Amino acid sequence: MLRSRPRRRPGRRHRRRPATLHRSLLVLVLAPVVGLVGLMAYAVDDQAGRARAAGQAADAVRAAVALDAVRAAVAREVVPVLGQAVLRDPASATSVGVDAGTVSSLSVVAGPALAAQLGTVRAGTDEALAAARSTAARRTADRVAATVAGLRARSADGADLSVVFAGYQAVAADLTTRVGDLLAASRIAGLDDAGTRAVLDLRLVSRASALASVEVPLFLADAVRSAAGTAGTAGTAGTGGTGDRDAFLTAWGGYRNASVEVLEQASPAVRDDWLAATAPTAAALDAPLQAAALGGAAPTPAQLVGLTTANGTRDEALRTLVRATGERAVDRAREPAAAARRALGLLVGLCSLIVAGTLAAALLLRRWVAVPLRRLAEQARSVSDGDLVNVEESGPLEVRTVARGLAAAVDNLRRVRDQARAVADGALDAEVVRRPVHGPLGEVVHASVLQMVGALRERELLQEVLAHQASHDALTGLPNRTHATELVAAALARSTRHDGRVGLLFVDLDHFKTVNDTHGHAAGDELLRVVAGRMAGALRGGDAPARLGGDEFVVVVEHVDDEARLVDLGTRVIAAVSAPVELSGRHAGVRVRVGASVGVAVSPAGGGSAERLLLEADAAAYRAKAAGRGTVAVFDDALRRDIARRTQLEGALRAGLDAGQLVLHYQPVVDLRTGAVRSVEALVRWDRPGHGLVGPDAFVPVAEDSDLVCEVGRWALSRAAEQLAAWDADGGELAGVNAAVNVSGRHLAQPRLLGDVALACAGAGIVPERLTVEITETVLFDEPTAREHLRALRALGVRVALDDFGTGYTSIGQLSRLPVDTLKIDRSFVASHEDAHTDLVRLVIGAAHSFSLGVVAEGVEEAGQLEALRAADCDAAQGFWLSRPLPAEQLAAQLSATAAAARG
Repeated sequence: MLRSRPRRRPGRRHRRRPATLHRSLLVLVLAPVVGLVGLMAYAVDDQAGRARAAGQAADAVRAAVALDAVRAAVAREVVPVLGQAVLRDPASATSVGVDAGTVSSLSVVAGPALAAQLGTVRAGTDEALAAARSTAARRTADRVAATVAGLRARSADGADLSVVFAGYQAVAADLTTRVGDLLAASRIAGLDDAGTRAVLDLRLVSRASALASVEVPLFLADAVRSAAGTAGTAGTAGTGGTGDRDAFLTAWGGYRNASVEVLEQASPAVRDDWLAATAPTAAALDAPLQAAALGGAAPTPAQLVGLTTANGTRDEALRTLVRATGERAVDRAREPAAAARRALGLLVGLCSLIVAGTLAAALLLRRWVAVPLRRLAEQARSVSDGDLVNVEESGPLEVRTVARGLAAAVDNLRRVRDQARAVADGALDAEVVRRPVHGPLGEVVHASVLQMVGALRERELLQEVLAHQASHDALTGLPNRTHATELVAAALARSTRHDGRVGLLFVDLDHFKTVNDTHGHAAGDELLRVVAGRMAGALRGGDAPARLGGDEFVVVVEHVDDEARLVDLGTRVIAAVSAPVELSGRHAGVRVRVGASVGVAVSPAGGGSAERLLLEADAAAYRAKAAGRGTVAVFDDALRRDIARRTQLEGALRAGLDAGQLVLHYQPVVDLRTGAVRSVEALVRWDRPGHGLVGPDAFVPVAEDSDLVCEVGRWALSRAAEQLAAWDADGGELAGVNAAVNVSGRHLAQPRLLGDVALACAGAGIVPERLTVEITETVLFDEPTAREHLRALRALGVRVALDDFGTGYTSIGQLSRLPVDTLKIDRSFVASHEDAHTDLVRLVIGAAHSFSLGVVAEGVEEAGQLEALRAADCDAAQGFWLSRPLPAEQLAAQLSATAAAARG
């Protein structure tokens, strides 16, 4: 009778007996032995796997070689089929430039040769398919054999040659893809460097051979299909030529690139074999194929026969080269298996020696180290538990050495612990922190502690500096734009607690750009620092000035009772800013003066939006500038309605652009020497529903305030280019004219402008030289990147015209340095009857011609103005006297009528 074991009492933990040193040593001995046995098993399996992978790689390479032979045979079979079609069909021969009678007489000689060649290549195809069935590609070979049999039957029944040829092409393309897949699989299967090199050679040669095999078939297919298209009716003509020619050109160029890759990337032996295989037939193939590819030249009957014969010779040579290269790749793929077996024998012997040595070492370790090591283990356990005990040195020399190292480590740990406590407590200057830790490692640890202390101190200082830099302007020391927005938002948040209002002064300096242009940016920076100091001195203690950037400042004023106090404050700011400033440095003694225009906005009681308050103050400053500068303007309901109107107009304009409501009118630019229209200026109009045709003055300023002006400019460039192409196609009076398009400063500042212009020209199919970009003078000085972008446009071929010349900052002396081609004299000078303006026009024309610039006069509205411009040797003119801006169709009709009247 079996007795059951007594049950343990509930709640009583079962404690396992801790392992002794004897057991640990036993485990220490068995563990590496078991590990080594496992390693040996893994190594055996790994080497066997490598051998299998090498065998699979060799099988994949062998199958790839066999399928490539099938692919080459199928490609060769197409050539005599197409050759027979050309010689058999006189109409086809005539369409490719060969006399039908010549073809008939030639077919008596060439026909039997092509028939014999077809029988030979078909036998080669069957032989290649039989060889491929004995490899890993048996299923692919069976499928290809069935497809080829069907194509032969259709060809014999007189089926459409294009369908038969397409079938052959599909078979060759499928085999090329399958060969590439097999070669890729062989490389993944675990080849060594030599095998990978051999497979790469095979892949290069196979790809080049595949492209070579389709050159002549595609060329003959192109000739045959072109013949079919020419001989057909008008309803069926042109249905087959373009695609075949593209395929022929692709194969022709691809073969040459592939041949270059073989010569550059393949091993030396393969390169030599490649040259030996392709050189004998190069003369017979390259000349007619190159003539057909580059000039579309048709082959002679003799060349047709020669092409098919040379193509077969080259294909046979390349097939031999691919087979030889494949055999080398198979040999290289087999070598890793033999190497794996040799490595396996060495590994087994090495592991056996290691196991024997491990067992012997374990016996000695158990005898000499057990007791001292047990004691050292207990001390180390205490240290690992955080108890930095004193370590006793005993036992063999090695154990004592370890004990001394542990004792030194414990001492260093005690010092590091004390230093860490001091750093954690913030006692960075304590004596224990400066006390070094013994040993090289201790020096590194102590240096790290000192570096940490220094980093903590630097971080505290850096945080203070970065916080100040992130929120303040580096030039003036005032809060920057980001901090200014935060100050406004904070003031508005405080105002909500006592239902108060916040005022904002937007200070925009007047004539600051003149100081920058005259004396340089260093003088401008000094002026800004002085102005910022004066502005801060004119404010109360609670007011907060800030610099938004450039020459724009704001002042935040809290607890505003009425607007009058803000107006008084703005007046004091203007007075302080407008006082003369004496410069220092290299401009010492020079006195400059700027003014200021101030916009005032007040938040509603109890809060508001910081962005809204800044926008309103900016709008008020803009009104102050428009009113004559040096004044204070308050944001009121009229400005609010104006902002709302501009916002509404911007939305309507954006919708109108999307809906195609924008149109271009064209004003001709007449050559004053010949009277011919040499170009037109494209002018944007808005055909707004319910408002009629809206001029640019009504909507362009609104677009200028947003990125919408860039979209309008992009549309105008594209539409003007398309119109030039349309006029060219019509062949009327406007065929071949150029067009000028106005580009805003905002669009010119964008890096994508060059791409917009290039895309417009490419989309319309016109050269960039027919497009002129018109800009104003102020753009050259207001946009820092304007000149760089204009130079890039001129490098593209686009011409640049400087519009409204004479009304901006440009002097005649600067013309030689401006990236422009043409000056457009402003209409105010052309229409003026003052002698000074007339002399100025002559001066500008002469100066422009001195710098090889063209001159166009704008706003010609009287015959006398036109005669005066001719007398001044002006190049061209435009204006109402010559023609008003008109839609494209009306302008073309008007010029055609004028030309007809002149001829009549």
